Amino acid sequence: MTNGRWILLTFATIMTAAGVSAAIGYAIDPYGLWRDPTGRKLTVYDFERKAKFLLSRRYVPANFDGLIVGSSCSANWNVPMLAGAHIYNESLPGGTVAEEQIVVNQALLKGHYRLVVVVLVPTMTSRHEINEGLDTTKNVEALGSFHVYDNEVASALHAWHIRFHKSDAAPDGQVELPYRKNLKLSIPPDFFQIDPVALEDFRNMVQSLRSRGATIVYVVPPIYEPIFQLNKQSFETYLYSVRQLLPTAPVIDLNGPEYTALRNDPDNYIDTVHLEPQGAATVSALLQKLVSNAIATGK
Repeated sequence: MTNGRWILLTFATIMTAAGVSAAIGYAIDPYGLWRDPTGRKLTVYDFERKAKFLLSRRYVPANFDGLIVGSSCSANWNVPMLAGAHIYNESLPGGTVAEEQIVVNQALLKGHYRLVVVVLVPTMTSRHEINEGLDTTKNVEALGSFHVYDNEVASALHAWHIRFHKSDAAPDGQVELPYRKNLKLSIPPDFFQIDPVALEDFRNMVQSLRSRGATIVYVVPPIYEPIFQLNKQSFETYLYSVRQLLPTAPVIDLNGPEYTALRNDPDNYIDTVHLEPQGAATVSALLQKLVSNAIATGK
């Protein structure tokens, strides 16, 4: 085989493989970009940042009129309905406000949301880095990319009833947290630092949602009680500081005394801030009542 023919054959093979890959991506359409996503049940198994960014462009606006905005501490909250709104959980593992703002902005391009639950946790405002190239994500990645292959394989395994980490991903954005149980983790002092850039992003995101007609309800996630008591003053100072700088809205504080039993039960926690499925289910049930009451009373 001549060099020229070898190069031509190699090029043709690559182009064929790319074409087949793009065709499969278009046919499966895991992010609802290429076909009408209304009524579809699309899930996120991995690479949550990229997946939720792309899902938020068409799938989320077509099927939901409410959002949960938070980090990994709320990523496994499964709350399909709140105060009459169909809820999509936009929480990102390890997410910052800068990243959540990017994802929420995609959802706002075509969507209208009646209710947005905003989770107040220090990790959201401690920095403003953007990870995994979230700020450069393109639609074409839904036709061929590592993350789309990963989610396609995971979806196939799930269809074949083969379990793997994050098997319990749901079409409302909730994902399983594959963390190891460790209730001895301590909270470092810089956990409570407030990055001014992140705080400005936070304020802008909430104001943007509110200006588009969304009712905002803040939720403070429950911290494992022994750790909460050791850092109670820091948590309270953080909450007070952030509330003074963000737009006013009702606050549901799950670190309040009435929720001590929830926080005291080690079976509810993976670690100090992340909930086991049992704990997440308890919080989800509480929110069904608490969010409606917060909206009705305004506090």
